[in-house]
Amino acid sequence: MSKSPVPANLVGNPLVDYKDLPYGAPPLDVVKTEHFLPAIEHYIAEAKQQVADIKNNRAPASFQNTIEALEFTGRNLSRAQTIFGNIIGNNGSDEMRAVEPKIEVLSVQHSSDVMMDQDLFKRVKEVYDQRASLKLTPEQSMLLTETYTAFVRSGALLDDAQKLEYRAASEKLAELGTTFRNNTLKATNAYEKVIDDEADLKGLPDRVKAQYKHAAEEKGLTGKWLIKLSPPPIDIAEYSENRALREEIYKARSDIAFGGAFDNRQVVLDIVEQREKKATLLGFDSYAAFVLDDRMAKTPETVNAFLKRNEEVYRPAAEDFVKKVTDYAEKTDGLKDLKPWDLSYYARKLKEETYSMDLEELRPYFDLDKVMDGLRRHAEKQFNIEMTETKDKYPVYHPDVKVYEVKDKASGEMIGLFYGDYYARAGAKRNGAWMSTFRNRGLNEEGENQFSIVTNTCNFAKPTPGNPTQLSLDEVRTVFHEFGHGLHALLARGDYGSLTGTSVKWDFVELPSQLQENWAKEKEVLDTFAKHPVTGAPLDPAVIKKIADMENFDAGYMGLRQTFLGKLDMKWHSTPRKDIDSVEKLEDSVVDSTWVFPRVAGTQSTAFGHLFSGGYAAGYYSYKWAEALEADVFSEFQKKGLYDKDTSERLRNTIYSQGGTVDPDSLFVSMMGRKLDADALFRREGLLDDKKPASNSNAPKPPVNKAG
Repeated sequence: MSKSPVPANLVGNPLVDYKDLPYGAPPLDVVKTEHFLPAIEHYIAEAKQQVADIKNNRAPASFQNTIEALEFTGRNLSRAQTIFGNIIGNNGSDEMRAVEPKIEVLSVQHSSDVMMDQDLFKRVKEVYDQRASLKLTPEQSMLLTETYTAFVRSGALLDDAQKLEYRAASEKLAELGTTFRNNTLKATNAYEKVIDDEADLKGLPDRVKAQYKHAAEEKGLTGKWLIKLSPPPIDIAEYSENRALREEIYKARSDIAFGGAFDNRQVVLDIVEQREKKATLLGFDSYAAFVLDDRMAKTPETVNAFLKRNEEVYRPAAEDFVKKVTDYAEKTDGLKDLKPWDLSYYARKLKEETYSMDLEELRPYFDLDKVMDGLRRHAEKQFNIEMTETKDKYPVYHPDVKVYEVKDKASGEMIGLFYGDYYARAGAKRNGAWMSTFRNRGLNEEGENQFSIVTNTCNFAKPTPGNPTQLSLDEVRTVFHEFGHGLHALLARGDYGSLTGTSVKWDFVELPSQLQENWAKEKEVLDTFAKHPVTGAPLDPAVIKKIADMENFDAGYMGLRQTFLGKLDMKWHSTPRKDIDSVEKLEDSVVDSTWVFPRVAGTQSTAFGHLFSGGYAAGYYSYKWAEALEADVFSEFQKKGLYDKDTSERLRNTIYSQGGTVDPDSLFVSMMGRKLDADALFRREGLLDDKKPASNSNAPKPPVNKAG
């Protein structure tokens, strides 16, 4: 990254007046809220000048002086923006949230200035129109196509009046997305349930009660227990014998940002309206049609057919599962009217009884530190890389964050830095689990190919005295899942950061992450980290077999759940805004047609960050889409061995290293030597008769290039 002279008003601002840190690591320990806005304003001005230099170049437009030059503009701006985004998501404050709307709008305005600049687009189009005669590498060709397409999808072909409308909608969406995120965070943090009598916590494991007791003591509530919604109190749903408490917590989670001081209902409606406006201006029938035109699926019809096929397979199994749980609840407790807040409790008990296994007894084997050690060993074995934890070498924004250097064992090359942040931070960290980057793999202005700087975030309960962080099996899979995203960035190859790592078609992005979850349940992997904290003994092979046997216990229910969410997403982004009366009515229409319980509290939508403040609008189907892909890919390892060298190398050299430099369908075929077997997932879940022929009718279709 190139340095420029520091303006007098920015001297001492570590985002501009910075010291060189190893490998360009970000100055996370010294940056403060007041540094961000001045730095971003400064770097926007710098980026504007860089763009002006490109469009005012008197030389004929070429790939190098226009397309590649654009790729390298705004690097300092991007650096400041990613530092802000990662800190506010993981360790934000009210002061940061106050400045966030201004930063978001400035960023959107700058993007619109660039993408709607007619003179700049003219040069881009000149190069694009010559593409057949240019001697470009495949990666350069992809960058050219993606750059041109991005301009078109950002309104470059609109007339002046339409551009003004498009810009206004984009800026409004930036404001609304920030409001949605902050309302969700504040509503989550606002809920507190104080327990005076320990008897009300009957059934909860001691570790959970200790966490709630510690939370109360931190607030001066001696002799009490404090339940909050961050980290999510899922143990109450699964273990609490207090049905009234289960109901209250279920409704509290459902009511996040639904009514009250932080109501997101109108925000959701406004987001949908502005998205529809942008899509209509660009000539699409709906926002879903606009989004999917640049995805593997290509059309809403393809996605809806995919979801319909899922529902056909999952619904009978889901209904059968709910009936079994209902019958079990009546048999064991005389409960005749099973409610949503009862399902997890009785399902857990039924699972444990069916497999003669106490799931809570697994947790001591899944100490977070040991899980991380097992994850490291797995990645090293699979991809021949080496992860080394560092101490005090790289600045962090919170003492809980750990930083690892990642090297390629064969070449000795440093391929990335990995920041792991795994503990919940109520009021400061957003709920959920995610991967992000501070920098993507790619060339800098000096022609040096810099590696990725990657982050993983989770929200596990922090250790308390005498109670280490011990994970559930699902939480172990979450760690492997997010690291799968991390590997996608760490193993990236390529010259252009806008194409490397996770910069892929959105319905392909979950393949590398979901694929890694498979190894978290295999004996060969579990034996490396699942050790008893006292005896050091590994998990009993019989227990591991039970874990495998339990794998499909609720597959139909969980598959229908994801299908329901995908349909809800498509409903929001395919329905004309004028036809939407309320958040509740739209959601109920999908609940009534697809889900197994009626809505009894708030809505999923008002806190559905994936749709309304993340990148999954008209794309939530991607989880099941990518799961179909990864189930097929993992079948190769099941046939040839979990760490078969040739298969692992092929996986690295296709799925993980190529990013968006190659069409995703081509990557899949390169990995598998054939097209997708669309029924591989259903067979793995035990929901499809092996005697039935495979049906590829709903397999992801090759994308059609409509640019130009």
